[in-house]
Amino acid sequence: MKKILISFAAGLFTCLASFSQSTTDNNPEKAYFGIRVGGEITCPGNISADHISIDAFKNGGGIELGGIFNVPLKGKLYIEPGLKLYYNSYSVRKDILKEVEGSIKPQCMAFNKYGIRIPVVVGYKFDIYPATRLSIFTGPEMEIGLDAREKITADKIKFEYNLYSEDDGLKRIDVLWSIGAGISYKKFYFGLTGNIGMINMLKVSGGKFHENRVTLSLGYNF
Repeated sequence: MKKILISFAAGLFTCLASFSQSTTDNNPEKAYFGIRVGGEITCPGNISADHISIDAFKNGGGIELGGIFNVPLKGKLYIEPGLKLYYNSYSVRKDILKEVEGSIKPQCMAFNKYGIRIPVVVGYKFDIYPATRLSIFTGPEMEIGLDAREKITADKIKFEYNLYSEDDGLKRIDVLWSIGAGISYKKFYFGLTGNIGMINMLKVSGGKFHENRVTLSLGYNF
């Protein structure tokens, strides 16, 4: 899978590089690469089944690191694909754990995930001050999980499960819709993005669960 993803990303960037050469010949805007690092708040949605919805999770946190390729389309309109690595986590609320029946009571149940993200957004830039630009953007993002672990601590005993290999675990691939804004000052970048999960991540039939997040990003454009 890693070889397929690398080949896909390389092909995408090669095609966009060729396309950007043709578009920038008649456009004062120029294509550029940039690096991005972000801190995120994970916002897992409710688990629902049979018309019952449970707010089972606390918000968590995470980081992402990667790059983007900004390609002008017409005027200040642009398309921007990216490739990023991520790690994040969230956990089950304490009051939910107290409701678990049985002789062994879990004190902590956390979900730790890492993988690859491939966003493709379309945006528009506004010149607001000399050397300062505001951009607004939206578009899909594919998230491909490489590993996801459910870690449970109960009576000083620790359990760990691979969420992608369990029949009642999570799906490996998610698609989210991104909406955000950013400010560029000279070569530096600061952005805020909200991502809304569009895929039901539960493998079991009848249940629904979506993952969302908010990301603060810092970057540098070359």
